[in-house]
Amino acid sequence: MNFFKAQDKARRNTTRLVILFVLAIISLVVLTNLLLIGTYSYMEAGESGSFVSAFKQNLQTDIIIMISSGVSLLILLGSIYKALLLSKGGQAIAEMLGGQLIPQSTNEKDERKLLNIIEEMSIAAGMPIPKVYLLNESSINAFAAGQSHSSAVIGVTKGALTQLSRDELQGVIAHEFSHILNGDMHLNINLISILHGILLIGVIGEHILRSMRYKSSGKKSNGGGLLLIAIGLMVIGYAGTFFGKWIKASISRQREFLADASAVQFTRNKDTIAGALKKIGGLTEGSILTTPSASEYSHAYFADGVSNFINSMFATHPPLKQRIRKIDPGWNGKYIKPEPVKKIEPEQEKAKPSPIEGIAVTAAVLTSVDQVISQTGTITDNNIQHAHNLILEIPEPLKTASQSPYSARALIYALLIREQKDKVKTWELLQSHAQQTMPELTKKIILECKNLDERHILPLLELCINSLRELSDNQYKQFESTVTAIIEHDKSIDLNEWIIQRLVLQQLNEHFSLTKPAKQKHAYLGAVKKEAETLLSLIAFIENKEDDEKAKQAFERGKKEIGAHAFNMIPRNELSLTILNHSVDELMKLKPLLKPRILKACAAIIMADGNATRKGVELFRTISASLDCPIPLLN
Repeated sequence: MNFFKAQDKARRNTTRLVILFVLAIISLVVLTNLLLIGTYSYMEAGESGSFVSAFKQNLQTDIIIMISSGVSLLILLGSIYKALLLSKGGQAIAEMLGGQLIPQSTNEKDERKLLNIIEEMSIAAGMPIPKVYLLNESSINAFAAGQSHSSAVIGVTKGALTQLSRDELQGVIAHEFSHILNGDMHLNINLISILHGILLIGVIGEHILRSMRYKSSGKKSNGGGLLLIAIGLMVIGYAGTFFGKWIKASISRQREFLADASAVQFTRNKDTIAGALKKIGGLTEGSILTTPSASEYSHAYFADGVSNFINSMFATHPPLKQRIRKIDPGWNGKYIKPEPVKKIEPEQEKAKPSPIEGIAVTAAVLTSVDQVISQTGTITDNNIQHAHNLILEIPEPLKTASQSPYSARALIYALLIREQKDKVKTWELLQSHAQQTMPELTKKIILECKNLDERHILPLLELCINSLRELSDNQYKQFESTVTAIIEHDKSIDLNEWIIQRLVLQQLNEHFSLTKPAKQKHAYLGAVKKEAETLLSLIAFIENKEDDEKAKQAFERGKKEIGAHAFNMIPRNELSLTILNHSVDELMKLKPLLKPRILKACAAIIMADGNATRKGVELFRTISASLDCPIPLLN
């Protein structure tokens, strides 16, 4: 899978979706015009006796424009209303389906197993850890939802949690990660919003039918006309349902085959996902969800979540047997009757031996520029095993602190303070900005951080971010202002501080709706020339702190790598943290196929002296995460 092409395809699929939506609106507008003008003409024909002549008389341009405008506006407003409801991203979808958030601090063994799998896979992929919701359903199913990587959530049914083995559950989660990395989630939310507008006409017709008081006088009457309109609108609503199912099916089916194949690629084990599919076939409940809202998001489940005639006509998922045979051609055709799996005790979670020993992270991630781009948005079993082991290596007090929204704040403060030169001033800032009890807890955690391995910092930050999403809005505002005050007080750019600020605050600001996901609008590098120059110049200076000449040579190498000959290096004294953040914010708006050029230039600068340092790798992964281009964690 080419991550950037997949993202571009998802963007083009959104354009295709808009075209289908417009065609559906046109069809519904025509049908509604025929219904309303026809009904009015039918009522008039009671007096004149000629329906055809009345219909021709009423078929006027101004009437058609008025009805067409009203219907179009109604559909658009319905879609916009639904889009606003879903603006919180995956959280809104999960709650709509009846999901309950699994807290990071949970001690329930099955829930902890699920969180561990998702944490490992996220850190392995180099992407934010999604929040996890549990659906109280006995069937086996799952979904991923969100506007972006930062706002993604994963939902899993209770049946999947209790009846799948750890490996099978990992296969299901790998399938959902494929949807996240392929850019499918945003498209899925757009589908829900658009289809809501299309179906709204039928909802209005149903409402009229239920609320009207109709008394028959034995003659054609206004009441009869209103009844006709109500029934007609419901019929048109069913036509909208037809269009909706058709749009879902036309976009969704092939994505499931791709996600299945990606899950096998990620885990290197076809039995993981094939086993889950076979258990769905052997389970009485299968993958069906009982929640009333199940059909709205049917196109985004791991397997079919609804079952009825119209869904079988326009299925959003390929047949179960077809999916299994695609993964396991030698399958004997027999499903597996699932039995509750044994709960994993915490002490059974041990370090896994990696098939590739003795290869440093830095050497594997940045051995060549082209390798960096090819690895973007991918995961392998080596990545997952390494992430599993890395998490287990984190000192237990720090790992425990990262699982609570209260202590996770103190852990972030501790990681910031230990990098400060003027620690007295920093403590004063912490005492004046943070919660009253926070300085004491931060002091305790700093002691635990004293000998912290640098390899554990990025995974710790991601674990903290996931917990910090559980803060209230006011708590987060206080936390954000404290972090900003600590970082900005010395007026200098420190790499460690910037990595913490960029990773933590960017993801959390989006989660708390303080910022919106960047819209991809820049179609050529010239539109962001100044911003690209700023980023590349700063990387060159950070990698070559004491030697401006080497920094210039590194910058030139970055330019050459992407053919950006018009780029000019910005002097060191003109760079600042504010300018850097603004530049990255603007580069986030690049269209998918342009982002690898920026990443190539960054990688070339970091590797200019032939030695990719760990700090250089961390810097590169932070930039790639900011651009929504996750770089995997390799052995």
